[in-house]
Amino acid sequence: MQIRDKLIKLVWVVGALLGVCTSVLAQTYPDKPIHMIVPYAVGGGVDNITRVVVRYLSPLLGQTIVVDNKSGANGNIGADFVAKAAPDGYTLLMGASFLSTNRATMKELTYDASADLLPVARAGQSPSILVVSAEMPVKNVAELVSYVRAHPDKSSYGVIGIGSPPTIMFVKHVNSTPVQILYKGGSLAIPDLLSQRLTFMVNPASEVLTQIQSGKLRALAVTGTERFFALPDVPTMGEAGVPNDEFIVWWGIMGPSKLPQAIADKISVAMGEVMKMPEVIEALHNLGIADAYLNHQDFKKFYSRQIEDDERIAREFNLKIN
Repeated sequence: MQIRDKLIKLVWVVGALLGVCTSVLAQTYPDKPIHMIVPYAVGGGVDNITRVVVRYLSPLLGQTIVVDNKSGANGNIGADFVAKAAPDGYTLLMGASFLSTNRATMKELTYDASADLLPVARAGQSPSILVVSAEMPVKNVAELVSYVRAHPDKSSYGVIGIGSPPTIMFVKHVNSTPVQILYKGGSLAIPDLLSQRLTFMVNPASEVLTQIQSGKLRALAVTGTERFFALPDVPTMGEAGVPNDEFIVWWGIMGPSKLPQAIADKISVAMGEVMKMPEVIEALHNLGIADAYLNHQDFKKFYSRQIEDDERIAREFNLKIN
């Protein structure tokens, strides 16, 4: 009994010491530059929101935040890098919807988006938009479906990773077989879309809103249950006759799973201040992103639901690949 009591006391002391160490660490954090990993190419949706957030988050944390683009494998190279990084708060990830969709749709990943990454703070969200070149002879979803069915060999669509749920769900509803073209980032696909080498894409709003507003791209429908604030005249997929496409894109800061809560909370609080700034809200709205801050604890709950929802969608639409 005495041995058991001593062991319990030892565990309590060690736990208390670890708590003290974590508290001290959080007080001094950060004392050197932070690396924010962007797992896609420069100019894409994830990169765009990262550069807005970092500009204002850096002064609040009192350290330089270096944006480091590590693109490839539909975001998995950058995500894996962060998942395996030291959990000290100096290597963070600007995560997005790809984390839960990749986990649900890809069989052989080198990290587990649920077990190996910790949600720290959500920043924003937006619908995806079904777009075609403004030069395409289609004005709405029904005309695009008819066009693709009439020209299956000449029709193609771009995706960022072959597990892109909103695109694949749309293609399944089209009931045709257009050619799939893979890209490392949305910004890399836009030139092909504009030149009609691609027939259509379903992109996050932040990647195509500027081209839509300039008249270079035509928006046919948006995902989600509500119309998009930046394009109120564009119908939802449901309104356009495409059911079950309610997929919404989100972005948020993630860290390695063992990142101390005190550090996660410190970043989360700073992000809360960033997301209150009118200039940040305006910058995000200009990108087609709604400010949608969630703190550390609420983001964890949201992320858990996203993991479950994407698993359900993958089963429903048979999206499991490789």
